[in-house]
Amino acid sequence: MNPIYILGIQIIQVLQMMSPAFDGVMKFFTFLGTVQFYLLLIPFVYWVVDARLGFRLLLVLISTDFLALGFKQLLHQPRPFWIGNVKVLAEETSYGIPSSHASDSLAVWGYLAYSLKKDWLWALVAVLVGMIGLSRIYLAVHFPTDVLAGWLIGLAVIVIFAVGERWAISRLEKLSTGGQIRVGFVLSIVMILTGWIINLLIALFPDPPQWAKFALHARGMSDYISLAGALFGAVAGYVLMRAHLHFQARGSGWQRVARYLLGIAGVLGIYLGLDMLFGLVAADQTAIGLVLRYLRYSAVTFWAIFVAPWVFMKLKLSEQPAGATAVGMA
Repeated sequence: MNPIYILGIQIIQVLQMMSPAFDGVMKFFTFLGTVQFYLLLIPFVYWVVDARLGFRLLLVLISTDFLALGFKQLLHQPRPFWIGNVKVLAEETSYGIPSSHASDSLAVWGYLAYSLKKDWLWALVAVLVGMIGLSRIYLAVHFPTDVLAGWLIGLAVIVIFAVGERWAISRLEKLSTGGQIRVGFVLSIVMILTGWIINLLIALFPDPPQWAKFALHARGMSDYISLAGALFGAVAGYVLMRAHLHFQARGSGWQRVARYLLGIAGVLGIYLGLDMLFGLVAADQTAIGLVLRYLRYSAVTFWAIFVAPWVFMKLKLSEQPAGATAVGMA
């Protein structure tokens, strides 16, 4: 066995000496690093706090998840509980390194702290990101090196956005509304093609037989399709919102609460409703099923970014600011 994995197993065994007393705490922090949690957090930021910041957080999450997924498949390494000698406190069916919990938490919370420039938020980020990473090691779903690699990806995404954001915006603003939407679509197709190439490459390197019962969803295109669809729906929605609605997350307390509850209800309704409907049409891993998956995730983010704000404004839960002008991606 790889010496790094041996050391990682030993660290996990030491941490698991605190089990079961800390199992619940660690599972709580693990939940705070899931995509499901961010899909509750990011709409809150977008609808209730600041639409511009919320949209960028969504792009950060999609970008980070895409990078983590690509590296997971290219490296195709095991998780600790696949090897043994640890308590199985959680299960995952994708590859180990890098930890997407670690990468997502550092990227999303770090970018939030970078944008808001609050010292107390940086301190909160350090504790939260550290605990999420520790929880993944404690639960034996990641080696310490997986978490470190995830943090490197998350940090890289923050730097890329911080350095390249103004450059990208300055060029996108020169395009028409349709041109900006086409850029979002092309980027989503690039994500899909990248995933396809990666899957072709790793097909040459089958997993060891002892991993077979664990790595059930480690390969395949589903997650790339989901991310690509979410990206296109988000970009199209934001471009149209800025061109026609000029939604701003302002209003009284009751308006903000009503917006969030109504918006989340729409997210869940579209996601679950289309999942059931499309499931009757085609299996998820078929060509048609993958196209429908792309449409489903596009519909969810398009609702969150454009349709929900339109509904809010129609219901007087938000009002268009006076003198608003169309302004691309800014």
